[in-house]
Amino acid sequence: MLLGLGLLGFFLVFVFLAVVSNRRMRRNSSNLWEIIGFQKLGFRSEHVLECVKENNVIGKGGSGIVYKGLMPNGEEVAVKKLLTISKGSSHDNGLSAEIQTLGSIRHRNIVRLLAFCSNKDVNLLVYEYMPNGSLGEALHGKAGVFLKWETRLQIALEAAKGLCYLHHDCSPLIIHRDVKSNNILLGPEFEAHVADFGLAKFMMQDNGASEMSSVAGSYGYIAPEYGYTLRIDEKSDVYSFGVVLLELITGRKPLEKFGEEGIDIVQWSKIQTNCNSQGVVKIIDQRLSNVPLGEAMQLFFVAMLSVQEHSVERPTMREVVQMISQAKQPNTI
Repeated sequence: MLLGLGLLGFFLVFVFLAVVSNRRMRRNSSNLWEIIGFQKLGFRSEHVLECVKENNVIGKGGSGIVYKGLMPNGEEVAVKKLLTISKGSSHDNGLSAEIQTLGSIRHRNIVRLLAFCSNKDVNLLVYEYMPNGSLGEALHGKAGVFLKWETRLQIALEAAKGLCYLHHDCSPLIIHRDVKSNNILLGPEFEAHVADFGLAKFMMQDNGASEMSSVAGSYGYIAPEYGYTLRIDEKSDVYSFGVVLLELITGRKPLEKFGEEGIDIVQWSKIQTNCNSQGVVKIIDQRLSNVPLGEAMQLFFVAMLSVQEHSVERPTMREVVQMISQAKQPNTI
């Protein structure tokens, strides 16, 4: 009798422990990490998680927090922890766009997505690390960094090549939708890499336009037709890139105090130069010296073409690359 009760008690304890263990496993399974590599990886998910610490933060933005990390193989990476998003939401679609876009792209002027690491609640994007930060930081705020004219011209050309690849060499073509100086990252030699594809839009047919449900992007860079009609095509990216070119020439931010309320860098540049490339001397970043006048005029000419109010009048990114490539001139100011 006592033996039977003892066996029954043992059995009940065993069942209880089994149930508790099963519940823990099911609960913890939602926190299991999955890692998807887009090339051969020298690290695992646990190495990525080690990067996500407060003292590793190198940037914060509207889409999440970016951490710097060092992998066991010595590779430096940037880990972007995305804001919590619900499945099926527009932000979830943005994540899918970023992964789909960067996972398939191989171009020297587009930042490489190394891996995607996630569990039920958290999404981490692992990029190659860019030691010189963004172009926006270098131009407007990063202490100790000053970009010489020849470096700025090279950045303009390389960033244009990255966007040209998206527009002309991808099928379907890809509209970035958030081209700005903060989304152009700078490598060890200040080489330019187009980054942040969270708003990327795939165009299923050439020369087509797509209508958005709302305006997305960054103020100061948004093309007029996008703001007025919610319709975009690849020329919307061209406009935004034209704003970046004006930043490179002037050293000014797209939206700052230009002497009259409501004026942005595009309007200010037109007023100052009277839309004439000969007047570019008035707006060149005063911190620069020995700027080749011909190069500055050519870059300004490309910028003005790119920010034409009507998208049909803007050049393609392929034409932008060609015109910037032709900018080298001997004259200096």
